[in-house]
Amino acid sequence: MKNKRKYGLIISIIVFIVVIAFAIYAFLYKKNVSNFKLLVLNLGILIVISIISIINQLKAKKNESNILSSLMILIFVGCTFFLIKGTTFKEVAKMPNFIGKDVNEAILWASSNNIELLKNYEYSDNYKEAVIFAQDVPANSELTSIKNVSLTISSGFDYNKLVILSSYVGQDIDTFLSETEALHLNNVKIKYEVNEYNERNIIVSQSKTGEVRRNDEIEFVVSLGQKADLGEVKMISLIDKNLFDATLFLEQNGIDYELKYEFSERAKDTVIDQSIAEDEIVKPLSTKIVLTISKGNKIIVPNLIGKTTTEVIKWISDNNLKLSLTDAYNSSIEAGLVISANYKENDEVAEGTTIEIVTSKGALKMLSFSSLSEFRSWANTYGIKYEEEYEFNNTISKGNIIKFSLSPNDLIDEDTPIIVTISNGKAVTIPNYVGKTKTEITSSCKSIGLNCTFNYGAYSTKAKDTAISQNKKAGSTVMSGTSLVITLSKGTAKTFTVEISESQLTIGNANKTIETLKKYFAQKYPDVTFTFSTKKSNVYSNAGFIHENSPVNDGKKVTQGNKYNVIITK
Repeated sequence: MKNKRKYGLIISIIVFIVVIAFAIYAFLYKKNVSNFKLLVLNLGILIVISIISIINQLKAKKNESNILSSLMILIFVGCTFFLIKGTTFKEVAKMPNFIGKDVNEAILWASSNNIELLKNYEYSDNYKEAVIFAQDVPANSELTSIKNVSLTISSGFDYNKLVILSSYVGQDIDTFLSETEALHLNNVKIKYEVNEYNERNIIVSQSKTGEVRRNDEIEFVVSLGQKADLGEVKMISLIDKNLFDATLFLEQNGIDYELKYEFSERAKDTVIDQSIAEDEIVKPLSTKIVLTISKGNKIIVPNLIGKTTTEVIKWISDNNLKLSLTDAYNSSIEAGLVISANYKENDEVAEGTTIEIVTSKGALKMLSFSSLSEFRSWANTYGIKYEEEYEFNNTISKGNIIKFSLSPNDLIDEDTPIIVTISNGKAVTIPNYVGKTKTEITSSCKSIGLNCTFNYGAYSTKAKDTAISQNKKAGSTVMSGTSLVITLSKGTAKTFTVEISESQLTIGNANKTIETLKKYFAQKYPDVTFTFSTKKSNVYSNAGFIHENSPVNDGKKVTQGNKYNVIITK
């Protein structure tokens, strides 16, 4: 009995220690627990039960049941710990805030987190090129069920945008530069010329005003003042000035210049050297200075082929380069590795250069597709050859896929087209509608799925609105929705006796007689076609009479569906 009490006490103490340790662990990681209050309540109950178990062991009450209870508590705590550690305490991946960040940073994150990145590029006056300014998934959102993220990325200033440019003729060039900075004009040419009538730095002419595009070439001619007033210039240091400011200084002082470009650690498009030193005296209009402009850091391209997307993106990001990323199937290069790049190993590029890489999607395998459009889009995107065949099918609706020549995960031979069999729907056999009424035909076409239209043919012995022909052969098999044209009878032709009175004739005017008879015949003898001609008469001396040799005259019989000629004297 003593041994049982001893073992029971030891187990109860162990349970108490485990519960306390678990409580401390839960408290330290409470920020990751979804319902911390409920966990605290459960732990409190366990602590009370474990204390009661120890007291009962000390009092030697129900040793067997206390030992069993302690073991059950220990098992419960252990299971709860592993369950919570595997699920509740697991750090859930969350969406970063990419607003204001470079797109390369987002591409690297997406690649590491198996997230598809949908990139939308828009012009922006507020964000630099390649900087993200919108994302469809809010920052700190849990990514448990998110497969793709859409980002809106700045394409920089829209240089095709229309802006209003005032006239600055007669004003100082510095006024123009300060007032138009916000317009982001991209193609301004400033030309300085000696001018006998305007003071120095005054704008003499301006090529465009009003509504202009930012990238329109706009030339300003600025006065250097009178030639006699141009004194010698003490050269300043142009080192580290940007290209525009440096050339503007030279233009303003009538100094000719030449530009050459070199790689440099200095910022891109800044001056890194000048052929005339600072403080040297320069004569305007007769001196040329050579400026060396920075192309940015010289970047040596490593061998990108076979690298992972993550490695390439990191290299591009570290070197302030731009990335154009596409993918393609490749049976020889593992999925996720680079197949090709637009620059080879040891090529020299400058900052801002776009590196175009194609990554492997692995061996070309057949996928599963829910629709024909989805398959076509996939095949066309990756240049996969395919052929379409059509056949009738009683169970698969028209336009849907019946089968492929390959099963999902089958390897695709690039030289062998995939055969996709497409349903034409249920086969429809065209009935013989000749002799049927329009009402009967309309009902039949609707019931079997034909698109029937009607027109009228000639008069016949068949009753009006009875079919006399059809444009597709009876018994032929077509798909549902096929168009069928039915020609209907106009019925039995009527015969009329022509009546012509003197009141319908305009003596002396053949054209007037023809005009009157056309209207009269059209109303009196429907579906009879009359043509009119004029001819000199041997009987009538005036125009406008019915000619003595006219095939149609008063009392002539005419029948619907036929054509007759009426001759009028001229």
